[in-house]
Amino acid sequence: MDFTKLMGLNQAYSDIDKYLSLEGSVADVEYPEILSFDDIKQAADRIEGAVIHTPLCEAKLSKFTDYNIYLKCENLQFTGSYAERGMRNALEVLDEDRKSRGVILASTGDMALGAAYHGRTLGIPVTAVLPEGCAPATAQRCSELGAAVVLCGASLDDAAAYASKAARETGQTVLSSDDISSLAGLGGAGAEVVRQLPGADCVLAPVRSGALLAAVLVACKKMKCTCLVYGAECSSCPRMMRALQAGRPERAPPPPGELGASSVGANAFATIKNRLDRMLVVEESWVARATVALLERERLVAGGAGAVALAAVMQGLVPELKGKRTVCIISSDSVDAGRLARVIQRGLGAGGRLLRFAVPLPDHRAGLEGLTKAVFDESAVLKSIVTEQMWVHGDVCTTWANVVVETASEEHSAIFKEKLRELYPSARFAVMLQK
Repeated sequence: MDFTKLMGLNQAYSDIDKYLSLEGSVADVEYPEILSFDDIKQAADRIEGAVIHTPLCEAKLSKFTDYNIYLKCENLQFTGSYAERGMRNALEVLDEDRKSRGVILASTGDMALGAAYHGRTLGIPVTAVLPEGCAPATAQRCSELGAAVVLCGASLDDAAAYASKAARETGQTVLSSDDISSLAGLGGAGAEVVRQLPGADCVLAPVRSGALLAAVLVACKKMKCTCLVYGAECSSCPRMMRALQAGRPERAPPPPGELGASSVGANAFATIKNRLDRMLVVEESWVARATVALLERERLVAGGAGAVALAAVMQGLVPELKGKRTVCIISSDSVDAGRLARVIQRGLGAGGRLLRFAVPLPDHRAGLEGLTKAVFDESAVLKSIVTEQMWVHGDVCTTWANVVVETASEEHSAIFKEKLRELYPSARFAVMLQK
């Protein structure tokens, strides 16, 4: 990746805080636009053939639950995200002068990849501004697709402020996920759901900025008025729930490590307000469990936001949908390998399949041998074992082993615990902290 140009831009606009109120402060928009179904129809015609009509398939998980779950696999778009639909339409509606001057956008990954891919196809220069905490692999992929990449700021709000200031000096057009042209492009996902599954009773869509939820809501309600539409978001940053409770988008700092915007989009919120059937807030541990379920059961990769709709069903937040045809939109696979590995570990832990414990052992070779035999006999997988001798207060002939094992299920884990307590009555088991 060539950072020569990027360093110059970073130096020119280093005072980010000064511009925070210029872009991304969606609560400052006094007259939001409301997405219409006509906007969605025109966008669908405009981008036909440029984006994938993603499959809708019955989830294998349906065989093990009381729900008829279907998955709308937007993670199978070329860049792995629903955002391609919106970015393609936003680029298509530009006049020739704006196309020649190029576009700039702030993104945590999905929008940037979609704009870079379709910008290259249409011959439109794209500058993607990513927060500095963004995964290096995401920046690299954007660069490989032909975008100029700027790493700037600690959050999406910082990146948006930077993009706004840069656009005024370069003449580039700022793209936003909350633009009506972007929202209209996303509506194709909702229209496809109704065409692919006319009998759908409910569609669950992830929130993030609210763009996908707003577009799916308009499309589904127009094409099938009896179809319920629910939104789902993570409990760590329930932006849409806060907005619905307040009656307007409200800015709230994201939690540490979260790169997303501090508020939902004004246009998306205005479109959703008073029309959404339910808003669901999902615990982070269930999002991790849903990610693991998608990998193991469905052979699909999804980021946290991409799996949140399925997580809402798995957590039991929608008992009224039992026996009904429920579509969960898997919005994106935007997760780098390192983060995916951490999510998998947390998902296994939350599901009771990773068990951490400490047991006292005789300080000789037979001690470890007995422990490993117990793990083997119970068909568990030994993932980690560390012995502690220096900080043990008591019998000098005893050591403690800190152990992590993987089990097949929560039931298997419970059986293993009981067996271990029989062998080691003073065994100590770790409790997973829930957010």
